[in-house]
Amino acid sequence: MSDAQSPFWEAGGRYRPAAHPVVEIFARQRIRHLAAHGLLRDVRRVLDVGAGSGFSSAFYPAGIKVVACDYAGGMLAANPVKGRIRAEATALPFERGAFDLVTCWELLHHLDEPRAALAEMWRVARRRIVVFEPNRIHPGHLILALTRAEERGTLRFSPGHLRRLMQAACGRLDRHERCGLFFPNVTPLALARLMDRLPYRMPLVGISQLAAAEKE
Repeated sequence: MSDAQSPFWEAGGRYRPAAHPVVEIFARQRIRHLAAHGLLRDVRRVLDVGAGSGFSSAFYPAGIKVVACDYAGGMLAANPVKGRIRAEATALPFERGAFDLVTCWELLHHLDEPRAALAEMWRVARRRIVVFEPNRIHPGHLILALTRAEERGTLRFSPGHLRRLMQAACGRLDRHERCGLFFPNVTPLALARLMDRLPYRMPLVGISQLAAAEKE
């Protein structure tokens, strides 16, 4: 994470809490998609890197234990899961293969060394890693990137950039798609409920990129 952004994150950012109904709809939609495509298969233990205030940690199915990891104590304090640890994404304090699944949601574009973070995630993953990042070509993300300093890194995250990062850090990329339609922190509840009924995978217009790599 950039040192210049640290005060912003320690103060908790400017995000809706995990308990907000739009955030919950957004997170559950993602989790359903992961489950439907086998990305939660044989997963009992998850490390959520850059977990922040918890929208990426709180909604996994019963039977999956989530450990939330974030460098910003101000964000992590609001995370509702019991297992929380403060650590840098580039220096995870876990043994090789300690987690079935290692994931990060909208983290990499905030980091100075996203490749190093991915390499660490790959090291501590036993089965796979799953990454969500903004889709740079989406107009909403472009506006956020141009108007908010903490989102400026989105401008780097073209689909090709994310593919290259995954290949460089993990040596492979097994899934890459664009998906989702609404923003968890600004979309009104009625609109989020409507969009939750639409197909989740949205080539080109999806707000997010999903990338996943599987271990042999």
